[in-house]
Amino acid sequence: MGAIRQTLANEERLMPQVAEAGLILLDLSLNAIAFDKGATAILSGSAAPGGDMPGRPHMPTELLDLIRRQYPAILSSNRQACRIGERQYTYRAYLIESNESPLSQALVAVCLERHWTVSNAMSEVANTYHLTEREREVLIGLASMGLTNKEMAERMNISPNTVKLFLRLIMVKMGVTTRAGIVAKILQEQRTMMDGPGERKKAI
Repeated sequence: MGAIRQTLANEERLMPQVAEAGLILLDLSLNAIAFDKGATAILSGSAAPGGDMPGRPHMPTELLDLIRRQYPAILSSNRQACRIGERQYTYRAYLIESNESPLSQALVAVCLERHWTVSNAMSEVANTYHLTEREREVLIGLASMGLTNKEMAERMNISPNTVKLFLRLIMVKMGVTTRAGIVAKILQEQRTMMDGPGERKKAI
């Protein structure tokens, strides 16, 4: 179990922390007018819930609501956290003005980043394989905390045999036969997330 935890810690340290970043331009009414390739890649995937084909990029309501709370006194120096659906992002919003142009020509630039960690990968794996809440708890206990069955049982207030049952269910859903196989799937997911949605689909 200690080896599993050390493997995850090593991967967390070696893998880059920002896998996706993009730029969105808004007008002063906060209507999206342009997305760069990075933003398109990030938001197209989240714009097509439950579908295999990416949708057209759109400005997520969750992100717009956060920017409206800051607007017009947009803080360009602070990175803010934002949750879009099941995914965690950070963003910075900048008011861009020109001394030679009227205010009506000003734009709002939003720099959006998605940070990938082993924790993100576990969440993606849990969603991909439709793990229940209790199965997710066991997954976190195994892969993130390196807990034994007994320790997980105590934390979850269930018997060690029930923990074993949850582990077997997780393995069946993920198509693996060992605890190490579960961890390997998580690390594989982290790598494919960093390569983009197309690589993720091929890996699954």
